[in-house]
Amino acid sequence: MDLNAALVFVHVVNSGSFTGAARVLGIPASTVSDRVAALEASLGSSLLTRTTRTLKLTDVGRAFFTKAEAAVNALLHAGEEASQAQKRPTGVLRMTGPSDFVTREIAESIAEYHARFPGVRVETHLSNRAVDLIAEGFDIAIRGGDLDDSSLLAKPIGAGCQILAASPAYLSRAPAIDAPEDLSRHACIGFLMSTRTGAEPPWVLRTAAGKTTRVKPEITNTSTSFTMIIDLMKVGEGIALLPETLIQDELEEGGLIRVLPGWSTARAPVHLVYPRHRFASPKIQEMLPILERRLRARLTTRSERR
Repeated sequence: MDLNAALVFVHVVNSGSFTGAARVLGIPASTVSDRVAALEASLGSSLLTRTTRTLKLTDVGRAFFTKAEAAVNALLHAGEEASQAQKRPTGVLRMTGPSDFVTREIAESIAEYHARFPGVRVETHLSNRAVDLIAEGFDIAIRGGDLDDSSLLAKPIGAGCQILAASPAYLSRAPAIDAPEDLSRHACIGFLMSTRTGAEPPWVLRTAAGKTTRVKPEITNTSTSFTMIIDLMKVGEGIALLPETLIQDELEEGGLIRVLPGWSTARAPVHLVYPRHRFASPKIQEMLPILERRLRARLTTRSERR
């Protein structure tokens, strides 16, 4: 059996396509297809069922993949440890994270990293879509919420929640707001996910004591950008529910005022994640503690800092 073909097969399954595996491996898609076909011939069994749009593992393919992936990851890990043991970071470090998320801290992390390792080029891709780190060749991702991808390693760096806020100008002319149900009488600004269709979902709010309520806001503006939402708030367009980390400075400077301070969304964990088979790479290992230190400080609330 050609072990290189087994490596190609693992990449095909992880990326979901021959073209995806070809992109990661840097070889033609036709070569990927030929390697998998040769592997199936050497094993005497079909591993994948191919259609025009999808690939599906056969029962034999699923059993083979489970063991082959573990073996490939172990070899990659061993090889990378051996080759990188005495090397400084080189090449390109590719990072991804949510749009508008603590960009200043990310920029400061990159500057600190570059001061130590000027030979590495850092690419930062900010997007609200779910990026496939392995298939798309990313080294580090910043992700909020619970994780379910076992092919990635994760380092928890804190937690965040979303809070309600508005500008002093809006609140000075708007009706009083004393409870979540009062939001129905206010102009509200919604965050528009590019993958979502239909009406704005309810805002689910809770108190520190655990009391929960669902409210249906009166949405008058939406945007796919938190930066745009903050600007709309500043010009008096209404109340928005958005991550506390993004408006800490505006709250401290008085440009925005927190609304219903006893209510927020549930706190969700934030992680740095990276591919399991590349965790020994110096370029990743040197960046992780820098990001962790700066992002953890940003994710610490004012009350926690006190």
